[in-house]
Amino acid sequence: MVNKNDLRFIKTEKIIEETYIRLKKKTRSQIKVKDLCEAALINKTTFYAHYETMEALHEHICKKTIENLLDSCPHIDKVFTDAADFVNSIMKTIQENSEILDTLFGADVTKQINAFEAGLLGYYLTGNESEEMKMKILFTIGGASRLLLGDQSAERINITIKLIRQVLGGKENKETSFLA
Repeated sequence: MVNKNDLRFIKTEKIIEETYIRLKKKTRSQIKVKDLCEAALINKTTFYAHYETMEALHEHICKKTIENLLDSCPHIDKVFTDAADFVNSIMKTIQENSEILDTLFGADVTKQINAFEAGLLGYYLTGNESEEMKMKILFTIGGASRLLLGDQSAERINITIKLIRQVLGGKENKETSFLA
């Protein structure tokens, strides 16, 4: 049985992830386990001790990246109190990290939307909210993700901010405009 808290396991996992991202930046084609193992200087058995498939590795890295981006987003907690700060903060974070997002998701906007939506729902749904609040959060996060990740025009951002305010409430007196 592998101890996932063992420093060697953690270091190897980090090497696998970093190598995958490095290879993914070089090519849009599918990366094979053999190629990753050669580049990371590990054997296949080591890879499979960490991940079942390359797809599992890719999904893990995507989820981890989105979680890290959301954790670093300065106004992530303001969806209920200040929709403009929340949306502007998310948009800025996405724009600042467009290279890694493009590396991981490429042209697959749907997967990127789903990953951001899952990350945001994980952040906001605690299990303690009323059914009505849960529905509002699902509606707002799902709708905002789909509205903003495909098209980040200032007009679309401003409309999304207004819609979030209508569903969840929050500051109405603050200027509603995207801060580029």
